Amino acid sequence: MSSGGHPPGTLVACRRVATHRRPCDSAPVDRRALADLLSDAGEAGAACRRALVSGADYEVWPAPVSTRELVGIYRRRERLSRRRGVSSIGFADAVVRLDTCGREFVLVGYVKGVTPAYHFQVFLSADASRVIACLGISQEHPPLAGPAPHLPPAEADGL
Repeated sequence: MSSGGHPPGTLVACRRVATHRRPCDSAPVDRRALADLLSDAGEAGAACRRALVSGADYEVWPAPVSTRELVGIYRRRERLSRRRGVSSIGFADAVVRLDTCGREFVLVGYVKGVTPAYHFQVFLSADASRVIACLGISQEHPPLAGPAPHLPPAEADGL
């Protein structure tokens, strides 16, 4: 059980705006409900749904987050990932959808796909009744700044 009393991987809908992170008292929405919501979320939503149905780890945080702040954050992340050549699904579209959704707060969650290795970010209405946007970022990309630094063997540290 998580600190909120819900099993890990459970979507929790929170009907009030939280001023700080704390568990909410709403009933959880199961994996199938989230998969159903992703059915109408475009290409990224379809890929995210396939990962979720295949048993991927997922979590949606119960505290609503300012949509305005998320738009700024994800606009920068989209530009950076594009410049670095990181493959993504629906990233630019997700930023536009967030920016134009007309909602002050949204819930944020993730689905971690394994095959192919994608990290999906899911943005839901604050009552968890619909997906506002979904994007996927490939986890199979080259190192960003050259080879990994040489690390000494663990036994050198006495481990």
